[in-house]
This record gives sequence, C-alpha cells and structure tokens, in this order.
Amino acid sequence: MEIANIIIPPRIRKHLGDISLLAASIEAIGLLHPVVVDPQGRLIAGERRIAAFEHLGRADIPVTVVKDFTEAWQALQAEGDENTCRLDFSPSEAVASKRAMEPIVKAEAKERKVEAGKIHGRGKPKIGGAKTAQPNPKSRDIVAAQTGRGRTTVSQAEKVVEAAEADPSLLPIVEKMDKTGNVSAAVKEVKKAQKDKAKNATPKNLPAITERYAVYHSGLAEVGEKVKAGTVDWIITDPPYPKDFLPLYDDLGVFASRVLKPGGSLICMVGQSYLPDILNSLQHHLTYWWMLAYLTPGGQAVQQHQRKVNAFWKPLLWLVRGEHKGDWIGDVCRSKVNDNDKEHHHWGQSESGMADIIERFTYPGENICDPFCGGGTTGVVAVRMKRLFVGIDSDKEAVQTTLERLAEIEDD
Repeated sequence: MEIANIIIPPRIRKHLGDISLLAASIEAIGLLHPVVVDPQGRLIAGERRIAAFEHLGRADIPVTVVKDFTEAWQALQAEGDENTCRLDFSPSEAVASKRAMEPIVKAEAKERKVEAGKIHGRGKPKIGGAKTAQPNPKSRDIVAAQTGRGRTTVSQAEKVVEAAEADPSLLPIVEKMDKTGNVSAAVKEVKKAQKDKAKNATPKNLPAITERYAVYHSGLAEVGEKVKAGTVDWIITDPPYPKDFLPLYDDLGVFASRVLKPGGSLICMVGQSYLPDILNSLQHHLTYWWMLAYLTPGGQAVQQHQRKVNAFWKPLLWLVRGEHKGDWIGDVCRSKVNDNDKEHHHWGQSESGMADIIERFTYPGENICDPFCGGGTTGVVAVRMKRLFVGIDSDKEAVQTTLERLAEIEDD
C-alpha cells in the first residue's frame, strides 16, 4: 500500500524514538511485521515502521488489513495491544541474539566487500564518482532495533553477561536484570560484587606471614634504600601532631615522593591545629587529592584546650604521586564506638578504624608503609588483611612492640 494513502488518526504514542535503528534493521533484513490498517486504510498499528520506511525513502509498505471495528474503543485497544501484549527480549536474550547475528553479519559484509571489489576491479569499493554501497549494518544496531533498548544498553548488558560467564556467582544479577530490565543497575551490581570479591581474595603467591612485613628502626631521612624507590602502593600513617614536629611533614613528603609508585597515595592522619602548615609542606612533593573525615564516636573526644574544641573527628589528608586512577572512595571513615586503643602506644589508633581505612583504599597483596608506625596498629591490621607492610620508627621501643605484635599473627 502507498504510504501516502494510509490515514494516520491521532495516536496514543507521541514519541517515535530513534527511527534510524529500526530503519537500519529493515534495510538489512526486511520488514518482519507488516503495518496493520482497516479496510478504509486507517492505521491501527505500525506508525514507527511507516516512519522508518519514509526514512529510507520508500513510498510503499506491506500491510495487513483487519476487519472494521464496530466501536471506536476497539481501535484504541488494538493500538495498545500491539505495544503492550508482546514479550520483548530480556537483556540477556538480546545479548544472545547479538552474538548469534555477529558471524552472519560479518560474513555478509565480507561478501559485499568482495562483490564491490569485483565491480571496481580491486579489493575495495570506489570512493567518489558513482554512488558507493550502503554502510554494512552492525549486529548491535539490528538487535537494538529489535529490542528498542539502544546500542549502549545492549553493550552494557553484554558486559554483565560476560562477567557472569567468568564468575557464575554473578548469575543472580543477570536473572535480576532480565526480570527488571534495569541494565545500568546490573552493571553497578556487577562492579560492586567484583570489587567486594577482590577485597577479600587471597592473592596468588602471597608470602607467608613472616615474609609479609619488615620493620626498621630509623628516621625518615636515614632509612635510605631499605625502602626502595617506587615500591610502595600506599603510605598510611599517623605522624605526631604537636607544633614541634611540623618539620617531619616535609621529610614525609620527600620520602613519599620517592618510595610511592606512580599513582600511589599518602593517607595521612593529622590534627587540625596546624593543618594549613602540614598541607603546605606535603604539597611541595605530592598532589593534594582530597580530605576525608575520620570519625571517633563515643567517649573518644579529645579536648583541644588551646582552641577550646572537643574533637570527635580528625582529617585524613589524601595526596597522590601523580594522579589517582583507582576506585571511587567514600570520604568518611570511622572506628568502632569507644574503640580508643592506647595499650601499645600513647598515640595509638584503634584497629577497627585502621581496618576501615585499609579496606576502603587498598587491595590484598598491595604494599602499605607506615613511616611512623608507633605501636604497630597499621602493620598488624595490614598483615591480617593479607597486605604487605613496611614499618619505620625512630623509637626503638616502638619498633620492638610492632615486631612483637606482628609475630603473634597467625593465618586464618
């Protein structure tokens, strides 16, 4: 039937969407379902197919003629049924369709290229002059037209399916994606599940506990090649806060810029009284990235008499050697309530708080350094969590305490 002779009455559907994908499908494989009209040529179903034919410059379209509707509501019901009573491919079924189509589409494209070469006397079509062949249809475009989901959505769904094929524990996410149709949520779930698994995995070739750590009695300026350049993933440390110790932060910046790997980070717990001075010293050597809040809930408030402040949190300065290209990080860390551990050092931090920091930033097998290791809390938590550890402290007694605590750790 000529498209010009089809009467299109007012429609419920107001937005036809991206017609180009449907047009590409029709161009590649033909019209699978004729449009539906009544004996008078009034359109019942298929406005998008008509628009796709017009997009392709075609004047005629196949039609199916149905009986006259005796009531006006019946035509409206037919339009609704056409759009709601079908069962579209689920996202994973769309992926299966794409995979099935790919070898066929590629083979046909290769055949067209060979035929075009024969016509022009060489291996590829002539450019310019005579009209060249239409671009080869892509399997992802055809499937997108079939499902109405869009090329990007089909590609994202394929990533979810591939992840589940590699790790069957992710199959419930695929099932949920198919049930809800929410592909973007499935992508986020897969990424979170993969991250959680990696955070708890035991790396291959992880050394025995006694080989996972080294602790040195030394100042930062004197430690030298005991910690080799570019070997540390993370420096996580809690230097002294009083004003007399401010020069140490420049030493820390020099040390960090030498031992950190490119993209490695310094996570530095600091007080607030001299925060501008500390940040200024560190920024001479590293790139400031962010400041996190480390919460100490319960009765752990420190009274800063000089400033008349009860401090229930402290800053965690995050600086990077170069640029951070790793995970997204939530910027609030915390210890457990009333978990104020001063048993091993008068400036000691809680194991629960350090575990939160290490879990948030690092992965098993990575190398963590604490150049002010004190009573060894950073090292104990790091080694328990299957990280490698290098500790440094100028206090010989603190080094001994750290080594004794590390020696008590056993593999779970």
